[in-house]
Amino acid sequence: MKKEISAETKRLAGFLLINTVLCIVLYFWVTTTFEFPYMPAIYLLVGVSVGLYYLIYNRGFALKNATPDMLPSHLSPVEKQRMLEDAKQRAHNSRWALTIIVPIVLTILADMIYLFIFPYFEGIFV
Repeated sequence: MKKEISAETKRLAGFLLINTVLCIVLYFWVTTTFEFPYMPAIYLLVGVSVGLYYLIYNRGFALKNATPDMLPSHLSPVEKQRMLEDAKQRAHNSRWALTIIVPIVLTILADMIYLFIFPYFEGIFV
């Protein structure tokens, strides 16, 4: 039996697709039309900033896939459960950051392909 995809997950996937298209189009439009040389630095700064937020907010993913047995023994079972639920809630609440990080990474990847891979194959076949 297949698990149904939630409306929130579908909405986030839509944001991811829209943000990816917008990021790539904006990046290449600004760099080619206005010859603005700082777009890679701006995208890198935004990507690193949101990535650091994501990492810090999720506390370095220290409790990802943790079980109550893995937590310190001086904590009560209630505190252990609260910590694990908080980690899951933080991961759920910060999923929006991935709709910014992934498009920026894909945009920089597309630029690297445009700058290095295309000229390499052009040199081979021409």
